[in-house]
Amino acid sequence: MRMNKDVTTPISKEVKRLYSLSGEVCFAYTKTTLFKVARITYELFEDESYQYLFEPYYDVVDGLEPVDWGGIPGIDLTLRKDCYYRVGVIPTFISERTPSPNRVNLHEELRSANLDHLNRLQWLINTDTVYTGDKLIVEKDGFNNFSHISTRSAQWRALSILQLLGMRLPIDIQGIHFDDSERSTLIRAYLLEYEFLATKRRVNQDRGQMEARERGVYTGRKPIEVSIPLLAEVRDRLASGHITLKEALQVTKLSKATLYRRFNELKESQNK
Repeated sequence: MRMNKDVTTPISKEVKRLYSLSGEVCFAYTKTTLFKVARITYELFEDESYQYLFEPYYDVVDGLEPVDWGGIPGIDLTLRKDCYYRVGVIPTFISERTPSPNRVNLHEELRSANLDHLNRLQWLINTDTVYTGDKLIVEKDGFNNFSHISTRSAQWRALSILQLLGMRLPIDIQGIHFDDSERSTLIRAYLLEYEFLATKRRVNQDRGQMEARERGVYTGRKPIEVSIPLLAEVRDRLASGHITLKEALQVTKLSKATLYRRFNELKESQNK
């Protein structure tokens, strides 16, 4: 294996490349609204050396300022590089959200991801496990989940336009074509519009609920009941890596925020 002390210097083109796999890093603004923020590539060479490449999509990244999306762990986007290399090392982005080679239940994880050996980038592409530290996921190269611009309401229209912009597709909005150089400006504008409309809707809902309470006709949403033994089992299995966060949410039928709140309540009750 080629030894390289500088993990940011790409492997020479003279070394024969045996394998290459690419995916797209996406920021999940909502469950269905994703923004492609970078292309990620894993390359393996004949001397067993390897490297990861991150190629940011600045036309999208620059538009995400209003939501403070957090960036890509381990990658300093302020350097504005066209490509960031990580040579002979597992990048932070990969290591913190994929199983390690010595993981106890590695075979189970590989089987669930439809893999016969550990390829960490392929594992990310094949699974929809969400890392608790951010809202970044990896989709296959060329992924597209945009269907059409919604006319359901102003809020849904803004969100569907954000889906179009986030997929880095040609920008045609109501018969008007925009240049790709305008993508980041449009993302900022529609993010602000959507956030305003969503906030306005929540305020109206809260006002309506308050008025309903005053009239005695609103009782709130009934909490989902999860037994303490089941909650404890899910917590322990999640902590040990025997189940994923997605599986824990499916078993308990809770949201992520509610699940972790219940975990904290369980811990407090057990410490009394």
